[in-house]
Amino acid sequence: MTQIKKKRAIEMEKKMLATEDPIRVYPGDPMRDGVRRDGDRVCFTMRVPENKNLELLLYKKNETKPARRIPYPPSGRIGNISSISIYVDPETAWYNYCVDGEIVPDPYAVSVKPYKVGGKTHLLCAIPTDYIAETEPLDTKYCDSVFYKLNVRGYTKHRAEGVSHPGTFLGVKERIPELKKLGVTALILMPVYEFSQPEATESSYMLDSDVRVKNVEIKERKNFWGYSDGLYFAPKADYSFSDDPVTEFGDLVDSLHRNGLECILEFYFDRKSDPRVVTDALRYWRFVFHVDGFHLVGDGSWIDAVTADPMLVSSKLIYTYFNTDAIYGGKKPSGCNLADMNLGYEHTMRRFLKGDTDVSVSEVSSAMLNDSNSCAKISFFADQDGFTMNDMVSYNEKHNEANGDQNKDGTTENYSWNCGVEGPSRKSSVRKLRIHQLRNAFLMLMVGQAAPMIYAGDEVMNTQEGNNNAWCQDNTIGWVSWSRSKDAAELNDYVRQCISFRKKHPVLHPEKLYRMSDYKSCGFPDLSYHSKIAWMSGTGETKNGFAAMYCGRYADKPDGTKDDTIYIAYNMYWRPQTFALPQLPQGMQWKVKADTSRNEVFLSDGEEEVLKRGEDKNVSVRERSIVILIAEKTGIPKKKEKSGKAEE
Repeated sequence: MTQIKKKRAIEMEKKMLATEDPIRVYPGDPMRDGVRRDGDRVCFTMRVPENKNLELLLYKKNETKPARRIPYPPSGRIGNISSISIYVDPETAWYNYCVDGEIVPDPYAVSVKPYKVGGKTHLLCAIPTDYIAETEPLDTKYCDSVFYKLNVRGYTKHRAEGVSHPGTFLGVKERIPELKKLGVTALILMPVYEFSQPEATESSYMLDSDVRVKNVEIKERKNFWGYSDGLYFAPKADYSFSDDPVTEFGDLVDSLHRNGLECILEFYFDRKSDPRVVTDALRYWRFVFHVDGFHLVGDGSWIDAVTADPMLVSSKLIYTYFNTDAIYGGKKPSGCNLADMNLGYEHTMRRFLKGDTDVSVSEVSSAMLNDSNSCAKISFFADQDGFTMNDMVSYNEKHNEANGDQNKDGTTENYSWNCGVEGPSRKSSVRKLRIHQLRNAFLMLMVGQAAPMIYAGDEVMNTQEGNNNAWCQDNTIGWVSWSRSKDAAELNDYVRQCISFRKKHPVLHPEKLYRMSDYKSCGFPDLSYHSKIAWMSGTGETKNGFAAMYCGRYADKPDGTKDDTIYIAYNMYWRPQTFALPQLPQGMQWKVKADTSRNEVFLSDGEEEVLKRGEDKNVSVRERSIVILIAEKTGIPKKKEKSGKAEE
């Protein structure tokens, strides 16, 4: 300790000993914000403007009135930072700060407990424990990832779900077996920090000087999604079934890791956010809970500090756009921890799905590819903003009346098609077409090179009743409805098959970019495009459709063997179309592996239909359908044969 620090400590101790307060106050550590234990003492550091008075309030267990008020002495302040260190008895569990008479929570609080006084909610901050999660991050590569995004409360709150702890971290934990069965590899959790949620207010007027009359209750809309500022270090107390959100959240992360699932957290920061607070918060969740990464929402210079932080270089960082040239200085990084949210995919692929004639083959093929070795892409058909996938095929117009903005909020660019009827329909033809379109969408998502993301409930046809901006709908509109219908169950099983097919074929999601050339002299390029004419795409002869072929010789399966060569024909036109097939080498044949026009889309191993030699020049694909062919050696017995036409 320097002579200056020693002198300051002696002066502070003398001043405190001269008071009637028996608690001895020692110099703290102004270099570290928040509260931390330092041996037998606890250090409390808070940022307060110089002209403000600061007091530390200490609370006993199970009490909401402060047991002690400790003023911060001037000698404990450096600039706008005040820091003291004191002994805290075992009965003291909570704290707060009082700034010029106003009680405020610690921005660096790591756990909070809400309590109400006079109808208003306040927060108590917990004195930190030494909790550290047990498991380590999984470090799954982006190319091998399948993301699943959910709101912790909305994911299990609906009574139809039937979990024992609805709307909590424990509720999500209960569904881990189902998530694992589905095949996803990572959860993206919408904000789980203690974000602010407005409460109902009351408008009134004075009838006379003594009588106040209630006029109307104004219910402010609840921030259900959580995209706002808040206490960035504290797991949300409302998401905890127990009174210990830190341990409950940490247990969720450990359970996910033990089941092979990563945990990615969403954080919202605005332009005014302090880059130091941003990086401190992300560091905390990475160090204490061992989360696998972060999806950062908002805009500001803080993003530069995040990408430059040495403690976060091995964590997944997801953002709208990363300027990798500026980040890496033109050099290739040793690993890829950055990923862009592929916003253009949703719009382009929805237009392609519904058969818009103004979307080109090049737009679609580009949306499905990754275009950078230094930054991955994450693609999706639905996110919290916009229609769910089921609503994408059920509504032409948004229906946000329940939000209270006269249906003026939310985007008008949904790129959706209701398949002939707006909203729910009993017509079997409409329902069949909607399910058919959902099959097409999920298959396109899973065979794209970018890492796919599913929005919670889309795999079971969840609906928000046409609401495309359910940010304030903490009810059955915003909650996932776990339908027990046959259609929902069949779609859920189909999505599982799509994910399984993706995982089985690494040629569909290689770690490196496709070169679209035969640089290994395999006889075929790694990726090539086709139409009615082989080796040509985007010709006027093919409307709203194209085919892509992936050469399996450019990818190795986990067992070291080469992958299959896969041909995928997409026909989103309202009439059948024919696609030309490249000629396979002698001894090879095409077999049909999947066809979305069938009731059973995927054919089981050994049950595939072989295209006869001489009739394997073309494949006919029914309207609004996708066909997947796989090349294999001849001589393998098959139970079925078919001509170049997909099943009627």
